[in-house]
Amino acid sequence: MRNLIRTRSKIRKSVLAVGLLSALPLMSCSDKSPHLVPVAKLKTEDKQEKPKGFISFNPKVDILFVIDNSGSMEPTQQMLALNIDKFAQGIANTSILDFHIGVLTTDMQECTKSCGRLIGNPSFVTKQTPDLIQTLVNNFLVGISGDAIEMMFAPVVAALSSPLESGVNKDFYRQDAMLAIFFITDAAEQSAISEADFLKFLVDKKMDEKKILAYGVLRKIAEFPPCPGSESLTNKLESFLDSVTNTDAFRGNVLSLCSTDYGTKLAEYAKDIVKRSASVVRLNRLPQRNSIVVKYGTQEIPNDPTRGWVYEPSTNSLILSETINWYAQPLGTELTVDFEVYEPM
Repeated sequence: MRNLIRTRSKIRKSVLAVGLLSALPLMSCSDKSPHLVPVAKLKTEDKQEKPKGFISFNPKVDILFVIDNSGSMEPTQQMLALNIDKFAQGIANTSILDFHIGVLTTDMQECTKSCGRLIGNPSFVTKQTPDLIQTLVNNFLVGISGDAIEMMFAPVVAALSSPLESGVNKDFYRQDAMLAIFFITDAAEQSAISEADFLKFLVDKKMDEKKILAYGVLRKIAEFPPCPGSESLTNKLESFLDSVTNTDAFRGNVLSLCSTDYGTKLAEYAKDIVKRSASVVRLNRLPQRNSIVVKYGTQEIPNDPTRGWVYEPSTNSLILSETINWYAQPLGTELTVDFEVYEPM
């Protein structure tokens, strides 16, 4: 009997010892013990997410043609209408560019026709407009019954101000779009608005002078051989276009009204607009260059100066090639830029 009691006592002590040994690691556990930190937790703490950059590029441009509709302009309007197809094709060939094209006249006296109202039906043309070129031709033939006091600055100010901007001209002007203005006349600018005040209006309107472009088809004052009738003109419009060439934002592109190569020149102007509004993608953060991925829908655009894009460090921008096939994707497709953000050590 005594032997049985001793045996049971030994069994109890052995069990208790095993229990204490097995519990010993748990009792000595601390938060600082490296053996007890879960592997998953270590991986989470060690992993550092690289900051990402993303750009969705949707270039837009609003184009205003201010056309002289006085009695002397019929031949010019006809020539313009015959050649506007080259301009329209130059703009429309870049399908990524969302454009509005509207027409104003220089008639601001009687206000029976325009006075800042967009001319035509529809009042402005977009890439979705059926029979785009013929519609533009119709809008460009504004007639020759306008006032003999031609004004170029005043119609633009009226068109882009209340009440017309939110009224009959509604939806033409977009704050986030480039603004390109063409002036087509054979006379001096006769608005009461000075060159400086007109420039200030445009800059205040856009809040970004890099979004403004200006062009002219004029009877130039200094030209050889002289354009008929130009000798007596003192044209503040030409002065305005010349003066704005001293900034990168404005380009005083002036075509002579007597020029016979309207089509070629207008196509060059269209190309210039596309270049300035749809070929530069400004990045919002500094990228790791080898991480940049540019896509147009399902199409990846290569890092190649002749058929894709290149990075320009001085402006932190991507420069898009003119040869990109924008028609490889459906109309309205966005161009996107993904990249890892550069963080100096």
